[in-house]
Amino acid sequence: MPALKQFFWKHWYQYLTRRIGSAPVTFLNYGFWPPEGETVKLQPEDEVNRAAIQLYHHVASRDDLAGKRVLEVSCGHGGGASFVKRYHKPESYIAIDQNQKAIEYDRKAHGALGIDFRTGDAQALDFPENHFDAVINVEASHCYPRQEAFFQSVHRVLRDGGKFLYADFRTPADLPQMARNIQQAGFKIGAHADITAHVLRALTRNSQWYRDLVHQFAPKILHPFAEMFAAVEGSWVYNNFINRNYIYYSYCLVKGD
Repeated sequence: MPALKQFFWKHWYQYLTRRIGSAPVTFLNYGFWPPEGETVKLQPEDEVNRAAIQLYHHVASRDDLAGKRVLEVSCGHGGGASFVKRYHKPESYIAIDQNQKAIEYDRKAHGALGIDFRTGDAQALDFPENHFDAVINVEASHCYPRQEAFFQSVHRVLRDGGKFLYADFRTPADLPQMARNIQQAGFKIGAHADITAHVLRALTRNSQWYRDLVHQFAPKILHPFAEMFAAVEGSWVYNNFINRNYIYYSYCLVKGD
């Protein structure tokens, strides 16, 4: 039931934003920690979010974004947008999310960086055709009820030769449909990687911190669900990565030949 799925995720993320309030929780992804460990030199104030930042860096580094027009779809609490704008130096950066509360938070938390935060629907991007050099989407699309519309909408707003820099997880049964969505939208696969082990390594390192955050911001009755959502060690989601019932991929998809 696509409408129910969209309703649930929209209101769950709005609830999270309300609970977090003004606290500096700017990332909601599972992170990335390859065997080599640290993959980007960070300013001291960014170290606390290293694992989450490294996921964004892994995705964004598939293209040279310096001087380019970039769109991020489903920016959440804006930590990734802040990182990419400061470290990868795009000319312009627009970041959208369907969660109006999150966009209000982002404008307050990251407004000084010149990022254009807007509300928007990932499945119907309200931008002209051939407008962006790159589109970024990190760990969000599994929540979208109309996957095919999402890929088609991203393809429409990219210029010829533009890159879709993308990472998310799926069940093995979902992967063939995702491959069809990518092909039918018109993308060519420039690069892709199974990064499940790297995501698991990050989750293991950060599990106690994520559990502490869950207990801080969620009422006790929601702790089991929130721990599952955060994929803390031993949770249902964490174990699905262990058992490869969930597989986490990153892609660089290219519009045109």
